[in-house]
Parts: sequence; C-alpha cells; structure tokens
Amino acid sequence: MSVEKTQIQPIYNIPSMRNYRWSTHLDLLRGLAALLVFLGHMRVLLFIEYSEISNPSFLIKRLNSLTVLGHQSVMIFFVLSGFFISASVIRRIQQKQWSWVNYLVDRLTRLYVVLIPALLLSSFWDFLGIKIFGTGQDSFYGEKFHNGHLATYKILENFTFQNALGTIAFLQTIFVDLFGSNKAVWTLAYEFWYYMLFPSIILFFCVKSLKARIFYACLTSGILLMVGSGIRMYFLVWLMGALVSICHPSKYLKKNNILNSLTILSILILYIALTSERFIPSREIADFLIGTSTAVMIYLLVNSRSQIKQEGAYEKFSKALAGCSYTLYLVHMPILSFIRACVIGDRPWQPDILHLFFAIIIVVFVFLYAAVIAHFTEAKTDKFRNLIMSWIKNRHLNQA
Repeated sequence: MSVEKTQIQPIYNIPSMRNYRWSTHLDLLRGLAALLVFLGHMRVLLFIEYSEISNPSFLIKRLNSLTVLGHQSVMIFFVLSGFFISASVIRRIQQKQWSWVNYLVDRLTRLYVVLIPALLLSSFWDFLGIKIFGTGQDSFYGEKFHNGHLATYKILENFTFQNALGTIAFLQTIFVDLFGSNKAVWTLAYEFWYYMLFPSIILFFCVKSLKARIFYACLTSGILLMVGSGIRMYFLVWLMGALVSICHPSKYLKKNNILNSLTILSILILYIALTSERFIPSREIADFLIGTSTAVMIYLLVNSRSQIKQEGAYEKFSKALAGCSYTLYLVHMPILSFIRACVIGDRPWQPDILHLFFAIIIVVFVFLYAAVIAHFTEAKTDKFRNLIMSWIKNRHLNQA
C-alpha cells in the first residue's frame, strides 16, 4: 500500500530516497563525473595535445575521447545538484519546516568541510612548487600552463590571499580570480549561488506577506545581477534537475521491460550528448543537450521502484566512489600541478606505453590521496553539521 502511495507522489516527496536502487545509480554517476574531470586535467597537464599526435592508435583515440569530458561532466553535476537540492527545499517548504538557518548550515557545512582543507592544501602545494622550482621563464610556476585550455591564468599571479578569501565567499569568477593552480573551484561559485537562488524563487511564490515577497524579489534580482551571464545561463541546466524532482512517476512506465529499454536508450543518448561538442559549434547548446539528456535519464531511473534489500559490491563501490567525489574534485589539481613540475620538463609527455603506465601510477596515487582526505573531511560532514546545529540550539536556549 505504501508503494502505491509513493507512486502518485511527486518525486521530491519520495521518502528515504537512499533505500532505492536508483539512488545507487546516481551515486555511481556522480563518482564517474568527478573521475572524468580529474582524468581530463591529468591529460592536459601531463600529455601533449591530441592534435600534435601523428597517427594516433585506436587506444589513444579511445583514451582521448574519455579524457576530454571534464567540462561536460560538470553539466551532470549541475543537474544532479538541482535534482537533490530542489527536492529537499520543496519538501521542507511544503511541510512548513523551512528554516534559512538550517538550510544554510546544511549547505555550508557540505561545501566548507572540504573547501577549506582543499584551499590549505592548494596553498601548500603551490607554495612548495614555487619554492622548489622558482618563477622564472623555465619554471612551470612562472609560465602559463602549456595547454591552451588551461592557459587562462598564471599560478603565481593568482596565488593571492584575496583570491583565497574570494573563493571562501564563493566570489571566484565574479569578483576575484581562481586561487593558484586550483582551477576546479570555479564551479563552487555557480553551485552556491544556485543554492541561494532556488529557495528565494520558490519562497517568493509561497509566502503570503507582501514585504516578504518584495524581499525575495530583491534578493533574487540582486543575485542574478551580481553573478554575471555565465552563472545565470547555467542556472537553467541546474533547473533541469529541479524539474525532474517536481515531476510525478509515470503510470506508463510501470512495466519493467519498457522502463529498462527507455533507460538504456537514455544512457546512449547521454553518451552521444557528451561527445557532441566536437560536432556542435556552440558549447552552450552542447551543454544544454547534456543537461537535458541527464535530466531525462534521471527521471527514467527514478521511475524504478526497485529497493535495496542488501548492499552488494555494486552498492558499496558506488557509495564509496560518490563519497569521495567532491574531495577528489577539489584537491586533485594542485597536487597534479606539483607532480607535473616534478616529473616533466619543458615538453609534456608523448602518449606511449611507458608514459601511459606512469600516468596510471599518478592517477592511482592522487585518487588515494583524495580518498584519505575525504575520510577526514567529506565523510565527517554529518558530524560537523550536527555539532554546528547543537551549538546554535544551545545558544538559542541560553538566550531564552
């Protein structure tokens, strides 16, 4: 009976999302997206441009296809974020449990528990690299990145306290530059302001007080004006995930054979969308195709009501990979840059068997490095959150 009730509920009202198998699939998707970003930066830092390779082998072509999906994977992150965050916001507002304090504690502990250690580690690796290798014309830390995609700034020029503070305030790409070598932090400015925008928009329509509506209208408008066109545009991709969260499961997708066939088709379409950028002249259009494909795939996955009865190897692997994905995303770039300065001279590697083997060793090392950091940061998010909430509650009791 409870299953039938869940079937007619909008997706954001589904209780205990973690009990469903589709939640495991989304964990795997999140983890794989972080890996693709990591592998993309690894390729750019360590190897020569694909266009410089004469007669690339089948293996090199496949590896190149796999390691050029970093930016596209961020679109998957945006849709996943829009799906989960919007579901939480709408559910709390509908159940009249909304609190800006609780919401901000939830979001900021999730962000800061990894971001602050990541910035400290960025400072360590960049400072060590600059100290060892200097900032001259022949130094990796004095020159621009060798690759055109990453040659938008110099590590030394952006290794400033102002940029670090701006990143903590989520103002990177808006008022300050990215901090040092940690180019990956650009997405956090997008994410944070989406976290602020979405509840502001929903509350504008939900509150009855005219003063409150004026406040939320001003807040939404102010954020949209401040963040710039790029963040405004990709908010639409984030909202694709939010759209899925307010949809109802379809009664036409109750048959497993139909649902499974459509889900497989949606995965294939997402793969085509991920690789479509080379055929589509506009990156923005390609990104919107990825967002749409991801949202459709998530909707089809969520229509499955298969529940996890016992955690197997797949569930444990997906959960573990997702559990360190945010940390991997934030900490990989500075240590990769330092490794690059240590093992490569003026010319990046050729993608031969020996150097591919070295790259695999580096990938495993950096992944383990991120996993260890995640154990002491990301894995402790709930603990930090509960401590902060307890402190806030105790403070209110003392004031009362």
